[in-house]
Amino acid sequence: MKIVYISGTEVGVDIYKAIYEAGFEVDTIFTYKLDKKNISGFFDYAKISKSNLIRVDNINDEVKKIKSINPDLIIVGGWQQLLSKEILEIPRLGAIGFHSSLLPKYRGRAPVNWAIILGERKTGITMFYLTPNADDGDIIAQKEVEILFNDDCNSVYKKCAKAGAELIKEYLPLIEKGIAPRIHNPSRSYPVCPKRTPNDGEIDFNRSSLDVYNFIRALTKPYPGAFTFVNGKKVIIYKAEIVMDESRLKKDDLVFDTKDFKIRAIEWQYSQ
Repeated sequence: MKIVYISGTEVGVDIYKAIYEAGFEVDTIFTYKLDKKNISGFFDYAKISKSNLIRVDNINDEVKKIKSINPDLIIVGGWQQLLSKEILEIPRLGAIGFHSSLLPKYRGRAPVNWAIILGERKTGITMFYLTPNADDGDIIAQKEVEILFNDDCNSVYKKCAKAGAELIKEYLPLIEKGIAPRIHNPSRSYPVCPKRTPNDGEIDFNRSSLDVYNFIRALTKPYPGAFTFVNGKKVIIYKAEIVMDESRLKKDDLVFDTKDFKIRAIEWQYSQ
């Protein structure tokens, strides 16, 4: 089975490795050019690639190249762009992707970030057939992961990536045989999560301490981070804690009032 893999982020690394662990090989990786390092979670696949590697700006400009490879299957493991209908029609077994939520919930952009912001205690990863639309293809399989109180967006994405690797090893042989499940995805009944921008990261301290805590851990590295202003200077907060016992606070701590308890910044920096 000739496989083309498309990924430019760290989320896809475990999935790429799992393809080999499942007894298959990747013919070609399409990945981001090195000038795309500003993309959250960017990963340079040249560090681990066992495959031909092609760097691109726009994957949908690569129709001729993908046709010349003539893949049986395309796997997308972390790419900030929908594939065109023309590309999706090339492989005889179709194209599959992964989304870090239990679809149809949190379809669209930043699914883990939204799940943490909204206080979810679990999420997961979905392996599904790609269509030209956002996360609405038939579902192959899903795997649930917990969101623990000390987790942040980075640790949850890593959990999802490991779960995706497990799904690859279990279901890739079934895809090759043409007998993988195709479960209807009722996506049209669920909204698409909007894209988040760095400007969406300003903290609202009028909310509860738990809401603020969730907001900060949802936007930490590799994302731009949640921020506020102190004496007119922008402060990015990457890690914080809810203060239940104010006697623990020190004079030079960076502390903020919320609707109920205080929040102490643990890891923070002034914006350049």
